[in-house]
Amino acid sequence: MSLWYESLSCALSDGIPPKQKARTILEYLSMPVPRSWWENALNAGNVDSSHASIIHDSRMELSKILEPGEIISSGLLVALAFTDMDDVKYGGKRNKGGTEIVDYLCKAKMVLAERPDLAELGRQIDEICGSLVESSF
Repeated sequence: MSLWYESLSCALSDGIPPKQKARTILEYLSMPVPRSWWENALNAGNVDSSHASIIHDSRMELSKILEPGEIISSGLLVALAFTDMDDVKYGGKRNKGGTEIVDYLCKAKMVLAERPDLAELGRQIDEICGSLVESSF
């Protein structure tokens, strides 16, 4: 697919501890590459099905790892791309060994609260992935 996707796949190799896997997924979704996908989707008015699939798969994987009460929506994962994690990565009080999962989620929730258009992209992703699942049966 792309160098970004290949890099993510390699970073999620077998044997990686679950919390590190979650942090890696969140880190990759916070990169500029996904942001360009969502900016293009906002301009075009539709979401690419391969990008939607990445969000869906990431959401399913995160739901297995994170706390049972933590709600991970597709919109929240889209919002990660619009966060500026540099202040957390390089100046956060908790930052001794990398950005914490809670930091990613907190920043994404703040962005999502300010950007209803990203929540709408999340709903489009859910619709696309729902139709992909239905068509595979």
